[in-house]
Amino acid sequence: MKIYIDVSVLTLATFVTGIQRVTREIAVRLIQTEKENIVLLHYNAKENVYYRIDNRKFCEFYVNKKGIKNHMITTCKIPLSEIGEDSIFFDLDAAWMCRMKRSYLLPILKMQGARIVAHIYDIISVTHPQYCLERGVYNFMDFIGAHLQYADDIIVNAKATVDELKKLAIALKVELPLCHVVPLGANFNENGVVQDNQVTEELRRIVSDRPYILMVGTIEPRKNHKLVFNAYKAGLKDLGYNIVFAGYIGWNMEDFETELKAHPDYNKRIFHFAGLGDQAVTYLYQHARFLAFCSYTEGFGLPLIEGLMRGTPVVAADIPVSREVAGDYCIWFPQDDEQKLCDIVRYYHENEDEYSERKKMIKGFEYVTWERCEMMMRRVLMG
Repeated sequence: MKIYIDVSVLTLATFVTGIQRVTREIAVRLIQTEKENIVLLHYNAKENVYYRIDNRKFCEFYVNKKGIKNHMITTCKIPLSEIGEDSIFFDLDAAWMCRMKRSYLLPILKMQGARIVAHIYDIISVTHPQYCLERGVYNFMDFIGAHLQYADDIIVNAKATVDELKKLAIALKVELPLCHVVPLGANFNENGVVQDNQVTEELRRIVSDRPYILMVGTIEPRKNHKLVFNAYKAGLKDLGYNIVFAGYIGWNMEDFETELKAHPDYNKRIFHFAGLGDQAVTYLYQHARFLAFCSYTEGFGLPLIEGLMRGTPVVAADIPVSREVAGDYCIWFPQDDEQKLCDIVRYYHENEDEYSERKKMIKGFEYVTWERCEMMMRRVLMG
């Protein structure tokens, strides 16, 4: 049985983060377990045709960082007529951004007898469109509408997303496909502690300067980096803390970026890094006093898991999905309450024994590996 996966958004992306990283991790492991039964697709919008991606070159590029990305795309065209009975179409990537619209594609595949499985990371474009690009919202409406109508199974990463999908299905008066909760994996750079000599001098200097609060992830309105910046000005600085943002600047953050760079402490006690590799990010996790996670809404929240699995105490805005993912292992504060965030940091600053106990407690945190995540998804795919 062939499993077809459209990875066009990943192969066109200039950097691998968020959904692109999930797509990479799962696709690589599916290739390792299912070999040539996995057919990776790249959509050529100019020719309106799918081309097959060479599985070996895909893994070489995304795992071993060898080769040239465009060279993984073969000259072998995959006609839609090939994806029929005894085939599975697995929408794993951020496919709503692909120019092959699912409202066109899925009914064709369904008519041909293909089984359709969708990985729905979240429906934030529906529930919180104010945090999304307008074009992305329109694209997502097409994507989610098509999958609610044609998908046989839906994979989500948290029960909170199932609850939102149920509400949407009721509002649209459609039957919700069978949903399966599969938590995301979090074992990137699993080979152990990153040593000082494995990172740049700049990173070594920053982690040894003062204790710091770390935020990891694309800088966009939904992630609420502004809260940590305000907390720095409201008390974290006076407590002797620096702040470090690790992530690309996303959409609609021009004012924040300007304000951040205009602050007199920028590149002195306020730091921003874009494009760091897994090793460098792990190093920042290892040495952070706290990871801050301030999102207004999430589909899962990988940084929560990545911080805890590295023994970094996490202070997080109290939202349902984060509670589900991290439970009692996080220190919770009310959303948009910068003073409460400062109070938490101050408490542990003044009570080092409590901080040590918190670090010990985190050692009991159990997380899902990417291998386990892939196995759970594969079980869904195989029915």
